[in-house]
Amino acid sequence: MLHYASQGFSCYAPDMPGFGASFDPTPEQEAEIERTGTEWFATVFMTALERLGITKTAFHIIGHHSGASLATQIAADHPNLVRSICQIGATTIGYEERQRMREIYLVAFNQPTPDGTHLQKTWDYLGKMGVGDDLRLRQREALDHIRAWKGRMLIYGAVWNQDAEALFLQVRCPILVLCAKDDVLWEHMENVKRLRADARTGVVGGANFSPDLDVEGIVREWDAFQSA
Repeated sequence: MLHYASQGFSCYAPDMPGFGASFDPTPEQEAEIERTGTEWFATVFMTALERLGITKTAFHIIGHHSGASLATQIAADHPNLVRSICQIGATTIGYEERQRMREIYLVAFNQPTPDGTHLQKTWDYLGKMGVGDDLRLRQREALDHIRAWKGRMLIYGAVWNQDAEALFLQVRCPILVLCAKDDVLWEHMENVKRLRADARTGVVGGANFSPDLDVEGIVREWDAFQSA
């Protein structure tokens, strides 16, 4: 964001509901999320963009992991507003694979506990996910993950319920899909090309933390994509 803001782009990164400084969905909203999935999150983001006046002109979306799934949803729902999408993480996954991912990752592993063991579990989880040796990044991600223990379950459930392949085929704007080879979603990169030969793909670094650990790679790939 700092890079593209310095080039004159207006850049926005609203916190997802249940994350950061954003609101926590109510029980009624949680039931709606269960019913509508990523559509609910996409509507929240579009409402925020409308109130900021961003939807008066078309815009680009760069989304990471769950954000990549929301990029597909928004692009499919608002083809006249989205100029391009860049998905960091190959989230276009078929039904059977989505169910497998659900079994692995849809687990409230760090739900708060009186003895505080969820804190150590969060710290250890980040190490396994490739956060790297930057202590400041690991500390920031630990705090974010602890705060979002429930929000993570809500968005992951929505993502694994999304008919990702059908939505991906509906997108009409240019598509760039980036992924690190040590990202948990790397194995699904083949599915991207199988479904959309017109989608551009690229390899970046940084495991599951590419937006932090390989900014240069993302900028390189997105610049080449936009100038193609």
